[in-house]
Amino acid sequence: MSHTITQPEISYQYHMAKRKPSMISRFFTWAVNEDQEHHIAWVGASVTSMTALFFPATMAVVLLNGAVFGLIVAAMAALVLVVITNLASMQTKYTIPFFFLGILIDIGVVVASFFIH
Repeated sequence: MSHTITQPEISYQYHMAKRKPSMISRFFTWAVNEDQEHHIAWVGASVTSMTALFFPATMAVVLLNGAVFGLIVAAMAALVLVVITNLASMQTKYTIPFFFLGILIDIGVVVASFFIH
């Protein structure tokens, strides 16, 4: 006597994992939406904070630590970087990174002013 045991076929469905958008692509999407709604606010906030807060504070620290010409030029370059990108009416996806780059340059100048006399 012979018995046949049958099993149903198991079908495997492979699903491709959804790719999560990278941080940069999410930033650019967010910046495009910000550009449409709040471009003037970003321009005003970045130029005002750079010219009234970060640049004077950086220059004060540099001048108190010896007034090295190279550090003064670097602080001015950070200011010019932010002002020119905003005066050129670039999109927010460009002006926000340049603003943060200007802040990072100012922080680097402040740190360097303590070591360079």
